[in-house]
Amino acid sequence: MFKSRMNWKISDIFREDYDSQTTVLNPAIEQLVLARQLATAESLDTFAKEETIHHDPFLFSEMSKIITRINEAIDEGQPILIYGDYDADGVTGTSILVRCLRELGALVDYYIPNRFYEGYGPNEDAFMQAIADGYQLVITVDNGIAGVDEAEILLEHGVDLIITDHHQVKETLPRAYAILHPELDENYPFHHLSGAGVALKVAEALLQEVIPEDFYAIAMLGTIGDVVPLIDENRSIVKRGLAALRETEIEGLNAMMDLAGTEKSEVTEVNVGFELCPRLNAPGRMDEAALSVECLIAESEEEAKLIADQIESFNSERQKVTQKVLEEATKLVDAKTLAKKKVVILYSPNWHEGILGIVAGRLAKQWQKAVFVVTDDHEGFLKGSARAVEGYHLFELLNKCQDLIERFGGHALAAGITFAPENLQALEDKMNELLQEVEVTPSLQVDLSLPLADLNISFVEQLSILAPFGEGNRPPVIELKNVYVKNVKPIGNKLQHLKFTLYQEKHSVDVIAFNQAPLAMYLTPDTLFSFVGEAKINEWNGNRSVQFHFIDVLCNEFQFIDLRNRQAYEQRKDQLQLATTYTNAAEIDDIETLVINQLPSSKEELMTLITRKKPGNIVIAPLESNVTFAPREKFVSVYKVVKQHGPITLNHQMINYFMRLGISKNELLFILQVFFEVELVIIKNGSVFPTDSVTKRDLAEAPTYQSQKAKLEMLEFFELTTWSELKTTFKTAREEMTHES
Repeated sequence: MFKSRMNWKISDIFREDYDSQTTVLNPAIEQLVLARQLATAESLDTFAKEETIHHDPFLFSEMSKIITRINEAIDEGQPILIYGDYDADGVTGTSILVRCLRELGALVDYYIPNRFYEGYGPNEDAFMQAIADGYQLVITVDNGIAGVDEAEILLEHGVDLIITDHHQVKETLPRAYAILHPELDENYPFHHLSGAGVALKVAEALLQEVIPEDFYAIAMLGTIGDVVPLIDENRSIVKRGLAALRETEIEGLNAMMDLAGTEKSEVTEVNVGFELCPRLNAPGRMDEAALSVECLIAESEEEAKLIADQIESFNSERQKVTQKVLEEATKLVDAKTLAKKKVVILYSPNWHEGILGIVAGRLAKQWQKAVFVVTDDHEGFLKGSARAVEGYHLFELLNKCQDLIERFGGHALAAGITFAPENLQALEDKMNELLQEVEVTPSLQVDLSLPLADLNISFVEQLSILAPFGEGNRPPVIELKNVYVKNVKPIGNKLQHLKFTLYQEKHSVDVIAFNQAPLAMYLTPDTLFSFVGEAKINEWNGNRSVQFHFIDVLCNEFQFIDLRNRQAYEQRKDQLQLATTYTNAAEIDDIETLVINQLPSSKEELMTLITRKKPGNIVIAPLESNVTFAPREKFVSVYKVVKQHGPITLNHQMINYFMRLGISKNELLFILQVFFEVELVIIKNGSVFPTDSVTKRDLAEAPTYQSQKAKLEMLEFFELTTWSELKTTFKTAREEMTHES
């Protein structure tokens, strides 16, 4: 048996009797489109034709007021400051407005606060400097809605503040000239724009019919980078932005793609998420985020390449630092301790603050737990980031621990936190105590459950109509039930990945399981599994085939895992640390995995244990052969020597004599012990005396003879029985009824 890491929530959207609304889409995919609200029944044809969704920017209640004020500043030569943020969403939104306003002839500059000494959002010092520098209009991008006190500073000095934001709204709104926030505006039909998306709507309203497609490319980067739901207008921004990026003339983006090795003509949302957005984030994580803005607004190829080189350097440094911290953090907790905890806090005084969220996210995903990664903030506190997986709610959990925390913020699966060093252990203990009785099982939404026969190239190609994929519109997760596994093979430079084949009747599909090498031990033959994963098209040497990308696996059958081979056991033994060994199995009631790591006294003892405990899995480790036994003719030879020449002394000379007769020292000691137990000899002070007994004695009556013979039979049982025969034997024993008084 193999438990899934996550709780699979199988969608019930698929109905075989569904009346398809189009002749274009597979009925299962059509139902998925409707369930994700990517289209309505009435707009399915439009969706299938890949037409875009675009909302008029003037649907925002205050857009006309905002555009009038910006145009007034342009006409009168009033300096405008764009106040952005240090992440990918903030720098892209800032770049859009700077580019737009410069095209319109505005006197505009920008400011990005420093992550490390200013933090997120408006700050008093920066606003006071803006006043001193003579700015008469400040426009925030991707921040500002929480800056109630800071807004008062500009108001008092006669500087107009326009807030464009999309973050969580507090009870009190800042007193600003105007606020553009999708969630606050009932007139705007879509509430999930990113900060860059909101900035794009301002640019659209300013430029109206002549907006450059490159603005969509920049907004797409922010939309993907901020992980907002890729539905409705966001999905259209990303689709249009990807198309624009493939043709972009923005020198900074071209330079970044060259350095990242991104194929410009074939760029996808995956390239953006894993290659471009991390680079846009890197300067803000390691030093100053303004460098990313400079790259996006650079006008010459030479300048863009120079800045892109600097960003690449920051990204390389970020990768190295992240890997170093990841390795150090992993070593701070062992497997047994980790298994007992639902929340882990990892601390080191010198970790780089800018990458703590990345490390926490990777470990949370790897361990399927809530992980806090913290370091010194150089002001006497510990500061860091937390990440969790589905099933947790970090904000609610931290809310119950406020007595141990200086400040925190976040949501269900991500949080930032600051607390006193002396509270570290108490905080971790309290969070684990709060979750002690709570069943925290990460959940996984499974979109479709399909027979293997349905997973063909045509179906998988049609799934791509749901793209671009991202938050709120993830690649569909598919369940393949009751399939068998064959051809399991480790791959990768460190053999860290697995490749194998699933088959069901005459149908099969190749599977790739990244970083799942330990899983190989459990992919036993002749065993039914259910797998969940994503379906992709694999192209190799001109051939196209379906490839299934593994996410999770479940097995409800009893499994027998054969690790009798010493090399196989050495490779897998670390994965068995939490298993029950045969040594202490009798004392444990609920045995998930039983490791037979020593030779049982008898087959009857082994089968009785299996029948009573009914372990979910049985693993056989290499069994040390310390069994000594001897055939009847050797017993006769030893007895003749003792009878004719006794007493004999067990010295070196006598032992060598028996060795010349083909009897080893261990065999000699075994035979003499058996003779002693059936009273054929007396052993005293290192000498062996024959007895006067004339009664014929059965050697099998000796306890030593019985014990060693039983062990020999067990050793032969394990060495000579095939995997299939052993599995059948153990399975039969598990299914027998126990009759205990």
